[in-house]
Amino acid sequence: MNTDELITRGNEFRAQNQPTEALKCYAHAFAEDMNSVAAFNNYGNVLRECGHAKRAIPFLQAAVEMAPQFVTAQFNLAVAYLISGDYARGWPQYEWRWRYEHLDGLLPKFEQPRWSGQDLKDKTILVIGEQGHGDNIQFIRFVEPLIAAGAKVIVHVDENTAVLFRVNLLPPTEVITNADPLPAFDYWTPIMSIPGIIGVTLENLQHRVQYLTASKQSIQQWQQVLGPKKGLRVGVCWSGRKDSWINQHKAIPFAEIFEVIKRNPEYHWINLQADCSEEEGAALAGIGVSTYPGAIRNWDDTAGLIQHLDVVIGVDTAVGHLAGAMGRPFWLPLNQFGQDWRWLLDREDSPWYPTCRIFRQPSLGDWTTPLKKIEQYLTWFKV
Repeated sequence: MNTDELITRGNEFRAQNQPTEALKCYAHAFAEDMNSVAAFNNYGNVLRECGHAKRAIPFLQAAVEMAPQFVTAQFNLAVAYLISGDYARGWPQYEWRWRYEHLDGLLPKFEQPRWSGQDLKDKTILVIGEQGHGDNIQFIRFVEPLIAAGAKVIVHVDENTAVLFRVNLLPPTEVITNADPLPAFDYWTPIMSIPGIIGVTLENLQHRVQYLTASKQSIQQWQQVLGPKKGLRVGVCWSGRKDSWINQHKAIPFAEIFEVIKRNPEYHWINLQADCSEEEGAALAGIGVSTYPGAIRNWDDTAGLIQHLDVVIGVDTAVGHLAGAMGRPFWLPLNQFGQDWRWLLDREDSPWYPTCRIFRQPSLGDWTTPLKKIEQYLTWFKV
């Protein structure tokens, strides 16, 4: 096979969840053509997806050196830096996200200058929410340094998230959505660009135990819905967005999470999977899992429910970010292949969420091991 055929074959192996075979094809490809940008990029990317980010970086750097405008390689290099904990190089590199796939062309355009570290005293800065709900929940913590610098902050997010943020972000901060008129401002910034500008590293990242809470109304409503406590309350969420490619790796098969719940009927299990199917919902109801269809309309509703839970067990989703941001115990069963950069590598804790405990797959597709460990931890849990 020629170089193009080898790369195509490698891509097929990757899509079939055979990363080792994919790496063989890419290695053969750059052995045949040492100037193959795709071979170096793909090899580095899959190496990173397998959990070897530091080893992947030289291959991705080589691809970038050969083709500086190759957006995919630039983005992959950013992710490799971030997941390896090199935030100093990772944040600036991560700006390539605005030219990569689903974000390409979506960077806002305003007449006002984009903030790059200018003095914010007595200035108004517009912070633009971006990407997923979990991203905004994770990065809203960085509004605080802007306020400390003397700025009035306007946060622009979707309505479901705005309800939660309005509870937590008090004046001089303002939270708006697309339905609101755009107030005057001096500077603007995407929310995930803030840590790079203010110089956030793993060493100086503040370990905030709690920076979000639910409204008193939401907490009281859920107290009435849940009623008297009848055992350890365990919230569970087993899947992310089903239209996401990576969800095939980070989502736990329903049958496996169902068996965990079935084996542990002594706990009060609560379904946090908002988009579970009718079949899944019926199966869970059949073994006593509580589900509250129609009661969760926004993230403040979710927060109110989480406030009453003893522990949240969930894969890499916004529900987990919210539990962590609220300082609630959050146990994260984490996929081994293609994991998200924010959970770093080879650690059971998270510098972003002190109440998070990570249960990693030991090998591709092995959910049995982390789930068994979680079951053991439940028996040790003290309320």
